[in-house]
Amino acid sequence: MKLAKKWVAIAGFLILTQEIYALGENIKSFQADFIQQLRDEESIKSHKNPSDEAITSISYEGKIEAKNPNFAKWSYEKPIKKEIFFTDQKLIIYEPNLYQASITHLKEKTDFFSILKRAKHQSENKYISELNQTSYLLTMKDGKPESIEFKDEFNNEVLIVFRNVVINAPIEDKTFVFVPKEGTDIIEQ
Repeated sequence: MKLAKKWVAIAGFLILTQEIYALGENIKSFQADFIQQLRDEESIKSHKNPSDEAITSISYEGKIEAKNPNFAKWSYEKPIKKEIFFTDQKLIIYEPNLYQASITHLKEKTDFFSILKRAKHQSENKYISELNQTSYLLTMKDGKPESIEFKDEFNNEVLIVFRNVVINAPIEDKTFVFVPKEGTDIIEQ
């Protein structure tokens, strides 16, 4: 009986390891609509009830397209248009209405697939991923990412909820090429 329990435990561990490995390894591309909510630290501290409507909350909507090994494009549609490109160790934030783009060379990778690949199982459908001193709580549903929660560098709480998720559909490389409008100011950081 003890031997059977050990094999069940080993099989469970192997399934869990395979699931974690598959979490990032089997996803070659990711597309989804998203809603991103940001709550600022001061509002959170001044209200005891986290669901209090007086907490300052900003909501964004858009679409993400990501492709392994480390390409992502976040296209924000509401409340303002903005595009954020991640390519290898470069971050480009493009605000077409302002004719402005900032390019930052990252010291460390912070991309969607790195978050998935580092995810460790916590509880049913919940995973924690540590990347560049940030802790990400990833929620899965039906084997697909459903949401990511984290605190940003300004200590704001960020929740990104994914809808209409499509895994492993072809995405052309040109999707991740930054092409600014004529007259756009480029700021290198």
